Amino acid sequence: MAKKVTSSKMPQAQFINDAHVLGQLIKARRTAMGMKLADCAALCNVGINTLSRIENGNNNCTLAATFAVLNGIGIKLTSPSLTPDSIEKRNHSNVNNDEWV
Repeated sequence: MAKKVTSSKMPQAQFINDAHVLGQLIKARRTAMGMKLADCAALCNVGINTLSRIENGNNNCTLAATFAVLNGIGIKLTSPSLTPDSIEKRNHSNVNNDEWV
């Protein structure tokens, strides 16, 4: 009988501000989907070792691999700065660094 995937906890951080928190988020999503590491890696077209390094917060993983995993498991990164209203506002005013917070 195949071993069941154990769900991981969601990160407790308020923001995704480093590779470790992003890795925790990815692992929590993968395990919530009941996917084994090998199956998720195949779905996302990345190597098992690459996915493992991303989930463990390795800072040396490529953005291409990270985004392949994010897209593969349905995680969309967003920011209030990227909403249509915010973009329109920036286009019609001087850019202020405070708007990027």
